[in-house]
Parts: sequence; structure tokens; C-alpha cells
Amino acid sequence: MSRRSSLAVAFVLFAPVLAAQGRTDGLIATARAYITGRKFDQADSTLTGALESAPYLMDSVHVFVWRAILEHLRGSDSLASENFRSAIGLYTPLRVNGLDQVAPGLEAVFESVSRGMRVYSASQLDEPATWQTGRSLTYPPALRRRRLGGQALITAIVDSTGHVEAQSFRVLDVPDSGFIEPLRDMLLAATFAPGRVKGHAVRSSIDLSFTLTPPAPKSPTMLVGAARDQLRAHRADSALALTEEALDSANEATPGERVYAQLVQGLAWHAKQRDSSAAVAFAAGLAGYRDLTARGVDLAPFLKRLADSIRINGRGQPATRSAPLGAPAVVGAVDEQPALISYPPIRYAPEMQALRIGGTVIVEATLDTTGRIQPATVKVVQTPNPVFDAEAKRVVLAAVYRPARLHGRAARVTIRQPITFAAY
Repeated sequence: MSRRSSLAVAFVLFAPVLAAQGRTDGLIATARAYITGRKFDQADSTLTGALESAPYLMDSVHVFVWRAILEHLRGSDSLASENFRSAIGLYTPLRVNGLDQVAPGLEAVFESVSRGMRVYSASQLDEPATWQTGRSLTYPPALRRRRLGGQALITAIVDSTGHVEAQSFRVLDVPDSGFIEPLRDMLLAATFAPGRVKGHAVRSSIDLSFTLTPPAPKSPTMLVGAARDQLRAHRADSALALTEEALDSANEATPGERVYAQLVQGLAWHAKQRDSSAAVAFAAGLAGYRDLTARGVDLAPFLKRLADSIRINGRGQPATRSAPLGAPAVVGAVDEQPALISYPPIRYAPEMQALRIGGTVIVEATLDTTGRIQPATVKVVQTPNPVFDAEAKRVVLAAVYRPARLHGRAARVTIRQPITFAAY
């Protein structure tokens, strides 16, 4: 059979699969005749007209397939691939039978393009995509504290290089929406062995199930020890992150461990030259330390040495007999810190003074742009004894501040104000 006869047979085979409907039918039939007669330029012009007049999606698919055939016969497999890609882009399930009857190798060109664009289900694969490497889930702190866990179901597409396509990520079921972003980050960082068909890597859909189990509490002592190592290496930010983790309620720090974390946190703030924040941390740590020693708690020698060192160096002592209120610390970043201007005399509970019980209360509140505290926002976040709380709130509410400034303007901020009740 001659090559021209083979082409004619092939066109008949394609017809049931790609039968054109509507007004483009005549143009495509004309182009096919030109291709059979190897009048490639005329076929090109005719197919261009057919594409411009195509009213329906499948008409355009039909034209792109015949243009791919034309380009292959002209000797350009790159242009053939481009047209097959356009056809499959319009209709992903596209299959074309009998291509090799047109010319050897044409089916391989189509299959190469199809494999790169088609998404295979698990049942269509010879080898399924499998997880190779990746990081573990970063458990959301709020969900860790709540000890929340359960099953998560994920669906996604793994490309032929073994990576999850970001836009394909879908959550089918999850115990809490707070898990969605950590799951997404974990999947996008993972590497898979891609699915394979006939030995070729292909895009494939995957369904994954994860059992989400809250991690066991970490040792606050070890976290703070690691923070001290970071300080020695001049990495104050890392040290702060570790002390915050140690103080996280999910890690169930003992009172002694909280004191240890607060004192080291103060050292980290001091290393960053954030002395007002350091003063708050030192005050809270030393207040807790005094409370524990007053109750006869036997503390570790290293903690005693650390507390003594901070006291001897004058850190953590923002309050004295004449200045019981230390410098306020802003929770967040500002260009200019607020400053305490005035406050009322502190009324020390007689029974506490008689017993020589003191300590530092840390009050958190919102300071407005006029330098006044907003009453509804006042709360005690650290106290050596609840007897001091009401008086500490009263003093902060009556205090007057120079407001914080951000970008040259007075700013509304949250502050933490240490108030020391000194047992003189």
C-alpha cells in the first residue's frame, strides 16, 4: 500500500472519534484532502480558517489534532506536540486511535504530550506515586495545647517530577481548620516517587490519610538549657523562641521551670537591647523565685546561682521603695516606647506587710493615644499573691503615660506594667 493510501485509510479510522459537527466540517474535510495530496501549505491555510470558524470546543479539538498531524508530516514534532497540547488542554480525556497509520512515531508524540498533561487515577497506574522524603507536620500551638487530634484526608496531584501541584491540594476531612495550612506546607515540601505508566513518569492523583496526634510535652528545663546555649552563640532570637516554647502551657512547666524560663528570657531581651522587655521578664522571674523560696521550695543550685547573678548585676530591679512601678513594656514593635508620667501612691495590704510578703505583679492593658489605660482591657498576667491584684489594677488604671509612637504618630498599644510590692 502506498503512503497516500495509508493516509486515506487513517483518516477513515479517525472519523468516528473526531467527527466534526457544524460549519467547520467542510473546511476540515478539505484540509484532510490537501494533506492526503501532500499540499501542506493549502492544508495549513484551510485549518487556520477552520479554527477561526469553529463554534464548539470539540470542533477546535478536531482542528488542533489535524494540525498536529500536518506538522508531523512536515517534519516538525515540536509543532505537532504544541498542537496536541492545545487539543488536550481543551479536552483532557482525549484519545486518538490509529495515529501510527498516518506516520510512524506520530502516536509516540501524542502519548508523550498526553502523559505530561493527563492526570491518572490510582487504578490507571502501573506504579502508584509513593512518598519518599519530607518533613513532619508542624503542629499548631493552639491545637497542641488543646490536645486536639484526629484523622485528616487529603487529595492532590503529584506531577511527573514527584512534587505536589499547589493548586491541586484539597482537604476532604480535618478535625479543625487550623490544621489546613500546616498540612499544605508539609505536602508541598514532600518529594514523591511519581506514578508510572509503561515505565514513564506521569501526573497522578493521590488520596492520603494522616493520623494527627498531639506531640508529647517537651521538657521546659531542656528547652531553657537550649536557649542558654543559643545565647552563648549570640542567637538571641532563637533563645527567645525557646523560652516562649518552654512557657507554653502545653509543656506543663513547674513553677521552678517557669522562673528559670523567665530569667533566661530576660537575658535574651537584654541581649537584644530591649531593656524594658527584659525588666518585665526579670521582674516576673525574680518575683516567682522569691515566692518559691518564701514557701520553702528547694530549688536547683543552678537556678539559685542564676537568680543571684541577675540580682547582683542589678537586672530585674526596675522597682524600689521610691519607684515601685518599673518601665512599661510594649507587646509588639513601636518606634518610641511609652513612658510612665505619674501614678497614685500604692496601698500595701497591712497583713502582707506584717508578714513581709512582697513581689512583683505584671499587669497587661491597652494604652490609648492619650496616655490613658482602657479599663476593660486591664488584667493581671503574673502575680506573687492574689492579694496584690486589685491594688495593682487600681494603680495602673490611675496612672498617666506618655503614649507610644509609631511612624511619628501616637499609637494605641498593649503594655505590660510591673508593680513591685516591696516587703521592707
